[in-house]
Amino acid sequence: MFRSIPILTLSVFLMITSSAQAEPSDAAKTKVFTEMLLKLDQLVCKEPEKIKDFYLPESSLVLLVDDKRTLLKNRIDAYRTMMSEFKGLKCNSQRKILAGKVGADVGYLLADEISSLVADNTDNEERQHSVCSYVFTQEDKEWKISLEHCSTLPDYSIRPGDDALYYFHNPVY
Repeated sequence: MFRSIPILTLSVFLMITSSAQAEPSDAAKTKVFTEMLLKLDQLVCKEPEKIKDFYLPESSLVLLVDDKRTLLKNRIDAYRTMMSEFKGLKCNSQRKILAGKVGADVGYLLADEISSLVADNTDNEERQHSVCSYVFTQEDKEWKISLEHCSTLPDYSIRPGDDALYYFHNPVY
């Protein structure tokens, strides 16, 4: 397990440094990926069944959240359940692209993301701060997500007085 941490760190470093050396035209090329993720964000709380169109078939797809693999159909079911439990649900996503590259058939994005949910029947905002890696594969001239890996981070934008669970979300080590 400890062996994978340096490898992950190295791979993230290589992605960041390789994109930093990329030509300015690469930012325009990765725009197709960022636009794709924005469309996904808009569907999650309204029509989660339609997000399947943005991913490879489940037999070729890997979705990881922290250290757990999930299936796309289970994620869609979770979105559907969330929509039935929360009335007047409003979803918001903020994404900062840290690195990205587009090749002939494969591309990637590394992003810092904050997702939030607000509903009429709750009095608090649910937020999640993550760093996510997306790998895109081009099939039949159409880009699809083939790998998505998000690791949850503490949300340091929450002040202790704003959230009763502040120290649960942001443990002091």
